[in-house]
Amino acid sequence: MPQIDHAIELTDYRRQDFSVCLGCKICASVCTVNDITGNTNPQDMLQRIFLGKDISADEPLVRSCTGCYRCTGACPWEIRIPDVIRALRHELNVESPFEKAFKGSVSLFGRVYEPYVLMKAVPFLIRGGYMQHVTRWMEYMGFHLPHRVKRT
Repeated sequence: MPQIDHAIELTDYRRQDFSVCLGCKICASVCTVNDITGNTNPQDMLQRIFLGKDISADEPLVRSCTGCYRCTGACPWEIRIPDVIRALRHELNVESPFEKAFKGSVSLFGRVYEPYVLMKAVPFLIRGGYMQHVTRWMEYMGFHLPHRVKRT
């Protein structure tokens, strides 16, 4: 459990901070990963962390969370679940396809360019059966062409 405890420290939370979770499951109702898998519950993961149970790299949230923070916005306590997942990924040496695409976009354009991230993630989206949800996700993306900043 020291690995999970260190991950929680990276988020500026303590394990006992997750005891405030009301179990309302609003986070699950807005989670994009839950839309796809149908059995993902961020509240369940927080409860397992609070109780000191292991979290594996095969956990659907650890594998597929996009870090959209919709769960945080919906949570009455504003628990930053994507921060927890990001720290768990770091400790478990897991990198999601979205993180790979994000890092590639930043290295190429110096910023996140959403169409690039989407195009790099398409193979993962097709394999996982996620393409049916792309139109819903596009509501949250602002599409625009990248441009170079003129330096004088």
